[in-house]
Amino acid sequence: MWNKSLLIFIRYFLILIMISGIVINKINLSTSMIIFIFVFLINNQIRFFSLDKTVYKIISIIIELTFVVLAYKWIGGYLITYLILVAIDSNILFKKPVKHIFNLVIILQGIMFSLNETLEFKLINIGLLIIIIAILYLIEDESDKKVEAQLLYDKLRLSEEKLMTANRDLEVYASSIEELTLLRERNRLSREIHDSVGHALSAIVVQLGAIERTIENNQQVAKEVTKDLRKFAQNSLNEVRMAVREIKPKEFEEYEGILIIEELIKNFKKLTGIDVRLAFTKEKWPLNSDQAYVIYRIVQEFLANSVRHGKATLIQIFMVFNDYKLVVSLKDNGLGAHNVVEGIGLKSMRERVTEIGGIFDYTTNPLEGFLVKIELDKVEKLKIHSQEEGNGED
Repeated sequence: MWNKSLLIFIRYFLILIMISGIVINKINLSTSMIIFIFVFLINNQIRFFSLDKTVYKIISIIIELTFVVLAYKWIGGYLITYLILVAIDSNILFKKPVKHIFNLVIILQGIMFSLNETLEFKLINIGLLIIIIAILYLIEDESDKKVEAQLLYDKLRLSEEKLMTANRDLEVYASSIEELTLLRERNRLSREIHDSVGHALSAIVVQLGAIERTIENNQQVAKEVTKDLRKFAQNSLNEVRMAVREIKPKEFEEYEGILIIEELIKNFKKLTGIDVRLAFTKEKWPLNSDQAYVIYRIVQEFLANSVRHGKATLIQIFMVFNDYKLVVSLKDNGLGAHNVVEGIGLKSMRERVTEIGGIFDYTTNPLEGFLVKIELDKVEKLKIHSQEEGNGED
């Protein structure tokens, strides 16, 4: 608040004027006077530079106010230097209402010493003293306003950063949900076509096969007709299968593992009412069966532990795909802990990750929740496309 170097300069300047005034008024100083002056100065310096507790500073100010009376009456000098030095310390070292009390006492001392003095003396010692105390009040008030403004600015800056971070998280989350919703709908349509039309045509093929075996009249003609119908039905079935493959997006393979996890989270939210947020990067690659299974089990275990042990109300899961690795972070806002003894759950997580060559780690602190982080290397997923035979089997 105050510039300490400037204050030290002003203090020593006033002390120099005070000593000069004493020397001018008392050319011959006795030993007791010199000792008194030294005690006066020592008390003043100890108060400003060494005392920490407010009560000790108050006692030191009271001693100095007493010394001012004795020094001015006994030794002499310039009254204004004594009082200004005390006034500076009073306004710097104390807060309201203590400094108000000492400032009032200082002004009353100035008035008391000036009662029998000339008007010029009164103006210099009382008027100047009041002006300096008022200036000290103004300086402190301006400093307090600057400090309050800085604190407000820091709070606003932190709030803005938190808001920006939350906004980014919401954008990623919204984008992820939008993509997942679209893929779920397209996948649902593909299942509907496959289950209805595909199975119906399969049934036709089977029935035509039965007709071939049971027709007795004009068996040769009937056999040819049924063969043609069978071929037609088989071709229709193949066309439906091709349509299903076209409708089902290629990106679904990349999202397949994520969709399973998303379904797990949706069911968990319904059962517990806890807010669980899943987000992932725009760029992604398909998980192989081992990776998808391990991530699913770890998410399952983490959700259960967050409720059972952490008493969490918010869980965030973020999947970061890059060119070489998948990093999955699972964070809750639960109770956390000082020291964690790995139980069956944590050991199982670690074993599952290490078995497929991944890295498993976790951190926690009291009241800061629990964070689990796993890293899995990118592995090309083996894509096996079954060769469909023309016998009508799905």
